[in-house]
Amino acid sequence: MNLKSAIIIAVLVLLPLAAHSESSKEYIAAGITKAQSGDFNGALSDFTKAIGEDPNSAKAYYSRALAKSTMGNLKGALSDYNKSIELTPDSPLAYNNRGNIKDDTGDTQGAIADYDRAIELAPDFALAYNNRGTSKKDLGDTKGALSDYNRAIELNPKIGVAYNNIGNLKSEAGDYQGAIVDFSKAVKLSPKFAIAYFNMANAKDDLGDYNGALEDYSKAIEINPKYLDAYNNRGNVKSKLKDPYGALQDFNKAIELNPNSSMAYYNRGLSYYRLDKYEEAIESYSKAIELNPRFAQAYDSRARSKGMTKDYKGALSDFTMAIDLNPGNAKAYYGSGYAKVLLEKTESGCADLKKSEEMGYTEAKDMLKQYCN
Repeated sequence: MNLKSAIIIAVLVLLPLAAHSESSKEYIAAGITKAQSGDFNGALSDFTKAIGEDPNSAKAYYSRALAKSTMGNLKGALSDYNKSIELTPDSPLAYNNRGNIKDDTGDTQGAIADYDRAIELAPDFALAYNNRGTSKKDLGDTKGALSDYNRAIELNPKIGVAYNNIGNLKSEAGDYQGAIVDFSKAVKLSPKFAIAYFNMANAKDDLGDYNGALEDYSKAIEINPKYLDAYNNRGNVKSKLKDPYGALQDFNKAIELNPNSSMAYYNRGLSYYRLDKYEEAIESYSKAIELNPRFAQAYDSRARSKGMTKDYKGALSDFTMAIDLNPGNAKAYYGSGYAKVLLEKTESGCADLKKSEEMGYTEAKDMLKQYCN
């Protein structure tokens, strides 16, 4: 995950209030205090009152935009940043944050234009370089992204988010060792940087360092106990470490955090399967399919569990659906062929087994010898 950085509410106390009415300034100050304590609804109300007292207060619009973006109201935040920039066209902070909103709403080119303007106004603005790098990456310009991330670090060697983003570029290029070096720098600079621990765990997982990955996923969860993806991935690592009960515990927690996570249900199904609890596995796969009816691998896995319960007709139905959704799945053709053979549909089953072999699934060869001579 590549990250952008906004100028958080706390920084507002450092900005000049300009020539605003006393009551407007009081509302802004009260709003900042509420925002810093996490009361964004109260902050929003105060910033709106500040605008009512002084409709030309760029800071009030800027502050309200930050509160709105934090609350997920991106359209409202964009409108307020537009007004803030109209009133104060030389604010690099407003351009940077409006760029973040544009990037989040899919206007990547518009975001880059705003970051360009922020950098033009403040050439040493490290966060703007970082954010522009992320937008460039979104457009596939990894060379430009890397250049911007490096420039951000050059300007501010303590900007952990830029190291995290460089780590992601290296991971995507297959340089997991190099990525780990950068993620390590990110967490050293920002010890509470849960996402950097998560990304470092992913890199270690890709290298086969499952114990190291387990440690980093656990650290990410310690920092953010509601980190759904970290529970999911830690569960997968526990499975690789032959700890199916521990994996099951993590997948259950992921489901608790998001009952609509089809992947968490799917992973729980895999854990039940490894524990030879096939009915429970089928139930979990079924929930994954209910949430995502085009989840090809869930059909494939449910078919295998049905096969273990000798429900070959049900297994065949699921293998057929898995093939429909992913015609390149050689194992699904193998499963379909085997189920058909067991259902005495030998000719059709042998055709599927032959197809599986042609697609490179070597186990199909033995089945062809056994059933299709």
